[in-house]
Amino acid sequence: MQIITDPAGKELKKHGDSSFPFLVSYERLSGYETGSFLWHWHPEIELTYIEKGEMLYKINQNTFHLKEGQAIFGNANALHAGYMYQDQDCQYIPVTFDPKLIYGFFQSTICTRYVDPVIQNLAVCALHIDYSEKWHETFRDRMLEVISLDKKKPDFYELDISIRMQLLWRLLVEHLP
Repeated sequence: MQIITDPAGKELKKHGDSSFPFLVSYERLSGYETGSFLWHWHPEIELTYIEKGEMLYKINQNTFHLKEGQAIFGNANALHAGYMYQDQDCQYIPVTFDPKLIYGFFQSTICTRYVDPVIQNLAVCALHIDYSEKWHETFRDRMLEVISLDKKKPDFYELDISIRMQLLWRLLVEHLP
């Protein structure tokens, strides 16, 4: 298996659909032919949680050594790839979503004040959730709630996901440099 892209490197896989642009995946690096997922990008934002093992995660020109229990925010349209660390496998959970899930509709106040400034800021291609700051624990807990909700898909699933994604976004926006 490998990520399928167009000639410009844009991933062709659907991350949810237009009615609910949200996807949780369960991946392992050993599932890819090369033991890594190769460079690609997509208009969706990606939050990746490391479930087991470690990974070298590259976003644009930055490399992050992600360890078990850590996460990373990857901005919309950021070029990224992931590689095994010391030839060890890594299980990880990417949560990808269209920014519309946060802001609702084009040019809403939420879009112009809280989403566009982040996704248009080229200096903010990634943020490593490594517990160097107190709010990282809250971020991880909220992310795990989203993953758990996605597994169970209870009544009010879409509302509950949407609410938690907005809470995650609020934390990010509040603490981004």
